[in-house]
Amino acid sequence: MIFVTVGTQKFQFNRLMEQIDKLAVSELKNEQIVVQCGYSDYSLKNCESKKFIEPEKVEEYIKKSDLIITHAGTSSIIQGLKYKKKVVVVPRMSKFGEHVDDHQTEIGQLFSKKKYVETAFDITELAEKIELAKDETYEVYEFGNNGINESIDEYLKSLK
Repeated sequence: MIFVTVGTQKFQFNRLMEQIDKLAVSELKNEQIVVQCGYSDYSLKNCESKKFIEPEKVEEYIKKSDLIITHAGTSSIIQGLKYKKKVVVVPRMSKFGEHVDDHQTEIGQLFSKKKYVETAFDITELAEKIELAKDETYEVYEFGNNGINESIDEYLKSLK
C-alpha cells in the first residue's frame, strides 16, 4: 500500500494530487493508494482519498503502508521514518500557491542529503523517485539525535 499525506496546511496541493491520479492508472496501477488530500480541490478519480484523517488513523495507514509519499512537513516525514518506511518527499512550492515560501524545498534537500528519503523536486520525477525508493537502502533516522532538528531550526530562524 502507498499512503499519500499532505498534512493540514491551509493550502492546496493539486499538483501532487493530479500526478498521483495519473500514476494510479499507469505506473502504480497495481498498488492500493490511500490519499489524505487536505485543502486540495482536485478531485481524485483513480484512488481512495479523504480530505482529513484523524491522527490515529494516519498512524494506522503509515504502519500498513510500504511507501509514504508526503509533502516536506517534518512531522509527516519523521512519522514515516519512525516506522522505518520508505519515504518520497514532494516539497510544496510557493510559485504554485502551495505555501507562502519555499522552505519545504530546503527541508527536502536536507533529508535527501542525509540519505533518509527520496525527494521529487520536479513532479514529473515522482514515478522515478518511487521506483528508486522501493530498491534503495536508506540511513536509519536516529530519534533523539537532534542534528537534523537543529539544522531545520537554524534554517527556519534564518527566514525571519
